[in-house]
Amino acid sequence: MPVEEIVANVKTLWKFDYEPKIKALRDLYEVAKREQWNAATDVPWDLEIDASGDILDPSQDAFRELDAIKALPEKTQTELSVQNAAWILSQFLHGEQGAMLCCGQLVEAVPDIDGKLYAATQVIDEARHVEVFHRYLTRLHHVYPIDPTLQAVLNQILEADLWQMKCVGMQVIVEGLAMGSFKIMKEGSRDELLRSIVELTAQDEARHVSYGLIYMKDELPRMPEPDRDRVEDFAFAAVDAISGRRPGTGFVSQMAILEQAGVDPAAVLPEIQTKFTDPEFIASQPDPIRDHVLPQLGRIGLITDRTASRYRELGFEV
Repeated sequence: MPVEEIVANVKTLWKFDYEPKIKALRDLYEVAKREQWNAATDVPWDLEIDASGDILDPSQDAFRELDAIKALPEKTQTELSVQNAAWILSQFLHGEQGAMLCCGQLVEAVPDIDGKLYAATQVIDEARHVEVFHRYLTRLHHVYPIDPTLQAVLNQILEADLWQMKCVGMQVIVEGLAMGSFKIMKEGSRDELLRSIVELTAQDEARHVSYGLIYMKDELPRMPEPDRDRVEDFAFAAVDAISGRRPGTGFVSQMAILEQAGVDPAAVLPEIQTKFTDPEFIASQPDPIRDHVLPQLGRIGLITDRTASRYRELGFEV
């Protein structure tokens, strides 16, 4: 496969004062060192994947309740469920690589030694996540290509010229999305191997989000107003793109799975649109953006009087 290339504008900052300055980040660095795990030896790879059960929490299967899918033979429904799980986990695999690349940039770009040391631990965390999800996916089904929306958001984070954009985009938004999704997976999946992987990965993701919250809570108020406005706009654009609350947004390549199962996507699209524009249905579904990402953006002061109305236009209560 060809190598994808983007041009990233990253300033490399040396820091020759090695004394701790941000105690909370230095403490997080110590936790990260203690909680390292090995994807090859700490995961029970001897467990078999039960593809006849629920690989993911049923609430994460967008096709499960569609009348057109219920009409399919049971064997086809099971295969479609496995394919959908593989597609979703493939997006996490690609996202973990994006996080690995971004954290490598943060090691270079953040101005504080405490921030650099912690970001360096996250690089190995993300490498481990790439390893573990790829290994699982090759046993479950296969790796699907990265969704165009996800790739666009990750590329924007990697290309951002402000390190604060990278930190908010990756540590708060993308990692917050992952942490919320893994929580759902851990609670609802019947596959013991995946539950084990998600449990280990989730403890890392919690640290990654903490890094963004600790760092940005004090950093954002110090930024010049024009730069801070840019970070606010950047955060909203990322949420808008991945939340799928407007036509043309959200992850679009998932629909291709239907064709593989012999279902015409155009035949089920009206039902999908009806369900996912129904406020009661939306409120009843777990939503990592609503339940995890937006509260974190609020905690660091990135949902302001200037931007709150934009989130409300998407249907979020902020």
